[in-house]
Amino acid sequence: MSEKYRGGRRRSAGPRSRWATAAGAATMAAVLLSACAGTDSTSASPGASGSQAAGAGCAAGATALTFWGWSAGYDLAVKKFNQTHPDICVKLENAGAANDEYVKLSDALKANSGTPDVAQIEYFEVPSFEITNSLVDLSQYGVSSVEKDIAPVAWSQVTQGSKQYAMPVDLGPLALYYNSKEFSAHKLSVPATWSEFAATADKLHTADPKAAITNFDPVSAQDVLALMQQYNAFPFSYSGGAKLGINFTGTAQTAFAAFWQGLIDKKEVTTAADFSPAQWSNLDSGVNASRLSPAWGPVGMQSSIKKTIGDWRTAPIPQTATGKNLSGNWGGSTLTVVKGTAHAKEAAEFVKWFGASADSWKILSGKVAGAFPGYLPLLKSTDFQSATLPISGPSKPNKVFAAAAQNMENPQWPPIMTAALTQWTSTFAGVTKGTETLPEAFKTFQQQMVTYAKAQGFTVTEG
Repeated sequence: MSEKYRGGRRRSAGPRSRWATAAGAATMAAVLLSACAGTDSTSASPGASGSQAAGAGCAAGATALTFWGWSAGYDLAVKKFNQTHPDICVKLENAGAANDEYVKLSDALKANSGTPDVAQIEYFEVPSFEITNSLVDLSQYGVSSVEKDIAPVAWSQVTQGSKQYAMPVDLGPLALYYNSKEFSAHKLSVPATWSEFAATADKLHTADPKAAITNFDPVSAQDVLALMQQYNAFPFSYSGGAKLGINFTGTAQTAFAAFWQGLIDKKEVTTAADFSPAQWSNLDSGVNASRLSPAWGPVGMQSSIKKTIGDWRTAPIPQTATGKNLSGNWGGSTLTVVKGTAHAKEAAEFVKWFGASADSWKILSGKVAGAFPGYLPLLKSTDFQSATLPISGPSKPNKVFAAAAQNMENPQWPPIMTAALTQWTSTFAGVTKGTETLPEAFKTFQQQMVTYAKAQGFTVTEG
């Protein structure tokens, strides 16, 4: 994942059209009672790619697979696979990024026509397709043999019991990415806990009323949810089936909201839109002294700033208490084999290679793709952890991010994330505008999501 695609922010639309868009994928949950009783199917649908054809760089007679994906560098990985697997020919098609693809995929599944063999799906969206039996269980094709090579937090998000519904690819573990010159100029110590972080914010803003410790964008759902995960306040619980937990108003969640609202009230954090020109300007001018950054962040950030190239350093994200060592995850994708393919075995071979081979990751972690691996052999390698970036000078950011990737609790994504991310934008916009507080938005969102989930047929536990 790179900052060319902003995984947490949806295009703005009116409230009615936002919910209509969400309904395309979320309606899948409405049929959950019958879907949960179904079984995986690999029978061919009229639109599934099943022809024997030769493509560019493919051998005649190779099994043809259609792959929907959008991330940078995926075309290079597909080309390498086709060169090294002459019996399979993968054709990459861009059906749109994220939600655009999910809506098209949902429509194709309903029509039983036009589905790809393989589709890129972000971690948070996998349950929404799994609940309707739209994904092939990869464990029956031996893909689970690579579990030992995948970061536990990635593996846990694509499996339920012995079943595996997707192949993890990249991750976005969080760390504190700070401007070392700004910290030195204001004699700031790198905070190890959130209470120290707040004290550091006080000290900085007192010394320079125009400065803020970081940016906190309330409208960036995945960003906020990743921070909640790290804070041990993740608001969803789900392990399959019809039961779902939603908790934005519990003790930990309320403490999280109060913490950030306190910094917002004191103007010790900015609330610019993530990835906006305002955010980059604040980071490059010293207005923001740090960024709570995902591992893929520095690569995109260095193309968006100029003055502070070389000044940025990486430290573990602050903890709720001394001695803890947890991170949160923002972003990352999986590859899934879609129900209806006539070539599930070949598709499974492809996704296994894509997410868990040295050849694939040599490409995916390169300059074009810039993906941060969930693949442990690379994640733990000395060469990877010793890599440098112009923005970080001689420091080695991957070493900190790699440690963070291996210290995360599993977020239990619910199968209503399409609706949740769509509604989030309007519900939390008032926090940015100053017309509501973060705790108030949490209470409103709790009511909205509980009402929505129940309408889809879920039994909801609150708190």
